[in-house]
Amino acid sequence: MARRFFPAGICGLLLAAIIAASISTADSQLLVASSSFTADLYKPFFRKKATEKETLFVGRVLVLILSLIAFVIANSKGSGAQAIMDMVENAWGAFGASFGSTILLSLFWKRFNYQGAVAGVISGFVIDLGWLLTGMTASTGIFEIVPGFFGSLVAAIIVTKLTSAPNEEAVAIFEQGTSKNAD
Repeated sequence: MARRFFPAGICGLLLAAIIAASISTADSQLLVASSSFTADLYKPFFRKKATEKETLFVGRVLVLILSLIAFVIANSKGSGAQAIMDMVENAWGAFGASFGSTILLSLFWKRFNYQGAVAGVISGFVIDLGWLLTGMTASTGIFEIVPGFFGSLVAAIIVTKLTSAPNEEAVAIFEQGTSKNAD
């Protein structure tokens, strides 16, 4: 589109900006995945006494492995870019179905509790995945986030109502955060 509607110089700048944004996003995602793995999984569960040098090495190896996996996916024959877009679409659908209702309920419902949040996240993901894997998206035309979100919402509300209310400290934090003069 840039080549069609803009002169060569502006087209070059636009394409360079797009490539720069893509590279910036990709390297950020690789670094986040690497540091999350080393800090949250490798050191606490696999090597509790790992040195900083060792975790740095493991992080770099993970960046290399993830880069190779991304290269293989991007270089795949056939649908190629469409396959990647489908994976991204499904990931965002699962993310929205899992966390959407939980985030909204935690922002607007003082009674919402941990058990309801866990039930909402798990049920939203399971419904989203089930809807996708059974082919319901294709047969109904309804994207899997919709039933996943509403299933998550219902499960979170029911479990919250059936379990104990949050403690006074949690309610105080909620009220402080939702007060008119909160910064």
